[in-house]
Formats: sequence, C-alpha cells, structure tokens
Amino acid sequence: MISHAALSNDLTAAFFLRPDDRSWLKDLLGGQVQFDVPMERYTTLGVGGPADALATPTDTRTLEKLVSGADQRSIPWLVVGGGSNLLVKDGGIRGIVILLGAHYKGIAETGSDAARPKLRVKAGTRLSTLCRYTIDHGLAGLGFALGIPGSVGGSILMNAGTAGGSIQDVLTSVSVLWPGGRIERIEKKDLVFGYRRLTLPGWEVTPRSGEINDNRKGVIVDGVFVFEPGDAGQLKSDARRIKKERRQRQPVGKASAGCFFKNPVDHPPAGRLIDLAGLKGNRVGDAQVSMQHGNFIINRGKACAADILNLAEIIENQVLARFGVQLEPEVIIVGESNHATKSI
Repeated sequence: MISHAALSNDLTAAFFLRPDDRSWLKDLLGGQVQFDVPMERYTTLGVGGPADALATPTDTRTLEKLVSGADQRSIPWLVVGGGSNLLVKDGGIRGIVILLGAHYKGIAETGSDAARPKLRVKAGTRLSTLCRYTIDHGLAGLGFALGIPGSVGGSILMNAGTAGGSIQDVLTSVSVLWPGGRIERIEKKDLVFGYRRLTLPGWEVTPRSGEINDNRKGVIVDGVFVFEPGDAGQLKSDARRIKKERRQRQPVGKASAGCFFKNPVDHPPAGRLIDLAGLKGNRVGDAQVSMQHGNFIINRGKACAADILNLAEIIENQVLARFGVQLEPEVIIVGESNHATKSI
C-alpha cells in the first residue's frame, strides 16, 4: 500500500534531510524514528533503497505534529501501510516515511442497525485481520478481499479489490487527519472511486503514474464499513474455497506486489495479454514473470528494483507491439533510481 500523501520524483530528487531536521525528528519521536532505513524490509517485493527517515508515531497528536512540522520545513513525507502495492526504487526515498503503529490498529462496532452492521476500522489494521473478524462474526460482504495483503488504509486508498468486488462496495466513510490537527469524516457521497484508486476532496491524481499530488496532505486514519448479516459457518467454508482457488491461480507465498498492471478497458485482462505474448517465465536478473499468473512479477530472492522495472518495461513494450494495448502499472512506484549524496 502507498502513501496517503505520495511523493513525486521531482520533490524527492531535490530534497536532502538536513541535520536540524534530524534533530527535530529525534526530539519529537525519540526511539520512534530511524534514519537511512532500507525500504526492502517494508515492501512485499523485498526491494527498495533507504528512506532518509522512518517514523512510527504512537498517537494522533504526535502524527499531527509530524506532518504539520514536515510541511512547515518543506520535508516531503509518505505514509506506507503493508507495502503490498508499492515498488521503491533502488535509490530510496528522500524525506520521511511514516508507518502507522499499534495506535492505528483496531476494529470496533459502530451503529445499532442489526440489518446493516457497521465496523470502524483503523487504517493500520491488516486487511486479513478485518477479513477474519468479519467471518468469525458472521458479517458478509468482504469475501472479495480474502488473500489481498496490506493494510486497511492502503486498501481504502487503492480501492483494493478483485473480480468479485472492491472496497467501494463496503466502505461508507473515511476519517482524515489534516495538518493542524483537524480530523474530518468524509462520507461516501464525497469520495471519488476509480479503478484501484480513491480520490479524496482536494486531491489530484496523475493518470499515468498513479501518484497523488496532494496539496492538503491528509492522512487516512480509519474507515467505516457496512456489511450484511451472514452465517459464520458458510462464510468460513466460502473462505476456504476462495483461498484454495487463489493459491491455484496466483504465486501465493512468493515475493510480489500483487497484480503489477491494471486490467485495460475493453481488452482481455493484463495477465491474459502477458500470457498470450509468451512472457510467462521471462526474467531480468532475479525478477521473473510468474508462471502461474502473467500479471505477477516475483522476486526470486536477489532482484533489485531496477530489475523489476526493466522487466515491466519489456512487458509493456511487447504487449503494445503484439496487441496495441498500453499497459499501465497498478503498483505505485516511488523514490529515486540513484541515491545522491550531499554535504551540508
């Protein structure tokens, strides 16, 4: 999952974290900030160069001070959830990467309508945890999300889904923390959903890269979801079937970012086009097109981001040449190709 306030390459390439910025972060966060942290530890692809700073605020007030202070200091920042739909380039990320810690994990019932049960879910909660909770409590509607990795916040931002449905089908509102400390609840009618994308009021999204140019820089802190009453036993049975089918179709357990490309409109799915182009099994270094599903690029163990990006470019070029279809990445790509250094 990518940020709720993504960084453009232009911003990151021009920015260097100053010594006084580091001192400010240490004073604010203490042991909850680390410097020059390899992002390969925080992405499901297992690649990515160092983030200048990695912050894990433990409460809402600290998070607000962090994002407000970063904006005042013109430090770019990025919120990362489970890292499951994210590719960080080998040069890493200039600025601050924010991880939502334990304070931002949790599920609570809200409302009293037994016919339409609602849950308020904090953004740092794993989507898999929410799926298990709904099954155990006999709440139907999230079956499409079984097996999708990442956090709830990232899933909301990416409008995560499958052929069986997407987050927009069950989400009713989100809470956003704006710099300055105001928390705003935004109802579904004011949310703009797209294919693997949610745009909040005030956000602009560039269509090719999927990066968010966010002038207001808010952080999604929770979402409210609505479900239908269901039978827990049947839901568990359905979950076993769905997971089994997923294991048969996809490289479950392999290092990947999920589906790499968006499915094009009015054409066969990206995975089918990649298969028809004869690209399954193709490799660049230790990056490989999965033999199980053409739309998965897996890290066989020692791939770097450049290997994955080079393989993705080969896929795009060959599918375009064969079928006249321009594939677009679903995975969000951030950071620099090379980590420039600067003496201060």
